[in-house]
Amino acid sequence: MYPNRRSIRLPYYDYTDEGAYFITICVAQYHCLFGQVGDRGVALNRVGQIALTAWKELPTHFSRIQLDQFVVMPNHVHGILFFSDKLQNLEQTGPQNAASLHPLRTFGPLKAGELGTIVRSYKSAVTRQVNLLRQTPGHVLWQKNYYEHVVRDEPDLNRIRDYILTNPSRWVADKYYQS
Repeated sequence: MYPNRRSIRLPYYDYTDEGAYFITICVAQYHCLFGQVGDRGVALNRVGQIALTAWKELPTHFSRIQLDQFVVMPNHVHGILFFSDKLQNLEQTGPQNAASLHPLRTFGPLKAGELGTIVRSYKSAVTRQVNLLRQTPGHVLWQKNYYEHVVRDEPDLNRIRDYILTNPSRWVADKYYQS
């Protein structure tokens, strides 16, 4: 369907493995639909609030995931997701305790395609609600793909958390920046 499109997935990595994943999902053409960045950080508009709420609700739809650090930027979303069967019966503990819930990649296999399913479900839920709000049925909201990085160890996790936390303060230098 897209003959010139190159996969960004690791060719020999088993994406059914449990562990932690850093996700970036971008708005189509990088349009700033979710709000703006000011002196006090990201100021989300109603569309941005929809994106934020849908992200926070992911664990209610997928009991095997735990949210870690995340941010909704004006035209993209960054977040860390942890996957584990052990999370199904735990209360939400918040990002500050998430690192103690795993060591990275030591659990059994994920259900096939679960990471992609979660991203597709998130994008679909946000698109549906935004198109209802804006009365734009069928409008494409997101880029077709998403970026994902397999979190390899605690230093990698801490580097990514810092990147997400400081993303709003680096907005004008961000590769997704649009004025």
